[in-house]
Amino acid sequence: MTNYVGKSVKRIDAYEKVTGKAVYATDVATQAKNAVYMHALTSPYAHAKIKKLDLSKAEKAPGVVGIITGDEPGANWELFPKDAVLAQNNEVIWAGQIIALVAAETLEQAKDAIELIDIEYEVLPHVLTYWDAIKADTPSVIDPMFGKRNTASDRPMDEVKNRKSPNVVGSFKLDTGNVDEAMKTADVIIERDFYTGKKTASQLETPLAVCEYDPCGKLTIRSNGMGIHGVVKMGLSKMIGVPENKLRVLAPVSGGSFGARLACIMEVLVAMMARKVKRTVVYRLTREQQFTTAPSNWPVITKVKLGAKKDGTIVALDFYVGEEIGAAINNTYFTGRMAASGANPVYNWGEARIDAEAVTTNTVPAAEYRGLGVPESEFALENAISELADKLGMSQVEIRQKNFIKRDERDCVGEVVTSTGISKCLDAVANSIKVDEPSVQDGTVWKRGKGIAAGGKQNTPLGRAEVKINFNSDGTVTLLLSSDENGMGATTALKQMAAELLKMDIDNIEVLARDTDATPYDNYGASSRTTYTTGNAVKAAALDLVKNLREAVGREIGVHPMNIEIEGTKAIIKGYQKKEIEIASLFRPVNFFEQGNYGMMKGTPVVGYGVYCPAPVLQWGEDGRCDRQWNWYQFAATAVEVAVNEETGQVKVLKYACAADTGNPINPKLVEGQIEGGVMMAIGFAVTEDHYYDNNGKIWNANLGDYRIPTILDVPKADDTYSHICPDSLPDGPWGAKGMAESITIAPGPAIAEAIYQAVGVRVDSYPMTAEKVLKLIKEKKAKEAGK
Repeated sequence: MTNYVGKSVKRIDAYEKVTGKAVYATDVATQAKNAVYMHALTSPYAHAKIKKLDLSKAEKAPGVVGIITGDEPGANWELFPKDAVLAQNNEVIWAGQIIALVAAETLEQAKDAIELIDIEYEVLPHVLTYWDAIKADTPSVIDPMFGKRNTASDRPMDEVKNRKSPNVVGSFKLDTGNVDEAMKTADVIIERDFYTGKKTASQLETPLAVCEYDPCGKLTIRSNGMGIHGVVKMGLSKMIGVPENKLRVLAPVSGGSFGARLACIMEVLVAMMARKVKRTVVYRLTREQQFTTAPSNWPVITKVKLGAKKDGTIVALDFYVGEEIGAAINNTYFTGRMAASGANPVYNWGEARIDAEAVTTNTVPAAEYRGLGVPESEFALENAISELADKLGMSQVEIRQKNFIKRDERDCVGEVVTSTGISKCLDAVANSIKVDEPSVQDGTVWKRGKGIAAGGKQNTPLGRAEVKINFNSDGTVTLLLSSDENGMGATTALKQMAAELLKMDIDNIEVLARDTDATPYDNYGASSRTTYTTGNAVKAAALDLVKNLREAVGREIGVHPMNIEIEGTKAIIKGYQKKEIEIASLFRPVNFFEQGNYGMMKGTPVVGYGVYCPAPVLQWGEDGRCDRQWNWYQFAATAVEVAVNEETGQVKVLKYACAADTGNPINPKLVEGQIEGGVMMAIGFAVTEDHYYDNNGKIWNANLGDYRIPTILDVPKADDTYSHICPDSLPDGPWGAKGMAESITIAPGPAIAEAIYQAVGVRVDSYPMTAEKVLKLIKEKKAKEAGK
């Protein structure tokens, strides 16, 4: 078999994982030699001055080898504000912020030494919500000394337009120009506010990093982070001043990411300590610290005003997005633009005005998380469209199909949407759940309803990917790459692409991955970019290898390369008496007694090299519009049937159908896995997950007992789930493929919200849609009806 693209090839890491032989970062930490272990002193307050910090007793404690604080010399914080990592200037700005790190011979000794640190606080007022943070008289969350420049976008914070509070630290605006006039022509207007709470990625393996130190000063880091080249190595070199040739980064098997591992914090801290104590350092966050110290996503406040004609044609959108980004200013402009972009690719709004702001609060800093704000913003938009359909007496499918952007049409930003399978996705899930047919009720307190929603998300046109392919002298092939593998099966899909182009048995290809001393550059695997960006680099490398093999074989046998074809391990000679030649037979042993050796020599592979860089963003106009804002868009739709207990408010998702536009899928089974996992995560987003705070501003549900991620008992049975692939080929994707994992999390939430409305007649306007919220709305509805 040599046709692999489009086939459900078995994952190349499946055996190691199911047999327990896969080496995770946890295993690396357990097996570390001559290691010391770090533990952190973290703030119990959301905002406080540190009046006293005495480390003397801790420094003398048994087993302690080193302590670092925010005053540690040698750090150049170019990529992250200092406050995102260690407390600065004797001030803490969120509960869980690291104040000091102790390294000791054992973890228990490090914990004991933390108890010996003498610290006194002066508790200061804190702000935990958007509504408090945007008040004009609210003190600045971020020290003004940090606040002159947004490090991610290099956009001066003082240029934020119409800043109403010192905590508004980033903004984005888009205006097509005629929203107010278009809104006047609307027959129906929907105007509502929405809120989505703060969530933690909750990977089963908590953040962990190991840094080895050798006597020559080289640091070797293994972590469950992301982006070994583009994030960790390049970031560390700048931040702690270590030359790139003194840094090696390797990625063990990852215990989950969902984007949240992109923040290069654990790696910075172990590297700083290893350089200080000249030992191998292990640092792992506790489960509680995963919630209180590691970055999480951001709550989003949205205000929607949507106008439409009687026939369902949308004529205008006025949309505000406010993000609570926690206690850091990194990425503020960029993330606001990303969240607001949820309004871009799916619908033709007629005229559109979008206003996004990033607002700091005394909570855990925000970072990348699956969907990067788009599921939150589209929760509002999809709910508004569902309500619009109900007001107009139209079906939920009809109103969406009427307003979808078609392939090669421009969105409200002005960018051409070159691939969209959203129409097919919507029809597929509608048919599976039969959303136009009312739910059958069973006469109990559990009332059933159905809902449907659609969604789309952009891909970020940043960075590049490089891939190298070696054709070895024994006829085997080695594929060298550095793209992240966080459990999604990307490495399998990339190997399939190489095998397809080389016309080679896939088992003849070995993958060497994620070692900065051996594998070529790749930025990172966030924004669903691996299939597209690294896939195109694999394609370029394979074509380059075929070209180089034709030339090498031609030189050896005296035939022009144009008369040679490469098929797996063989060279096919056209018009030559020997039709097929095993390429390995042409590699000659090295003769040590010849003065010059040339040609194909044993031990020296023929190499193919590929680089892919997406086209850059074009300059933005003053109105926020441009011809190229993103690479491409991914789309998905979901339909659900739920049951709502009208006496308790409890919501159960009974059935779901989800369809994804992946472009042409490289491995359909991997896509199905992403769909199933994404829907489960989205159910958690929508129904159960949130942060709750005590009076000191500390998260009190920072554990997997009180922070409720869905379990197998909370989701539909396998027989009641439907996964569909509805491809629309991406013109510049490898084999027409594109990423899809983030779009899956967009539509389930608003589909559940509409299903709740169909079941019990109440509209929930915030995540999570808990039993308490739903029951309150049911009681209010009954009281209003009784008042009539």
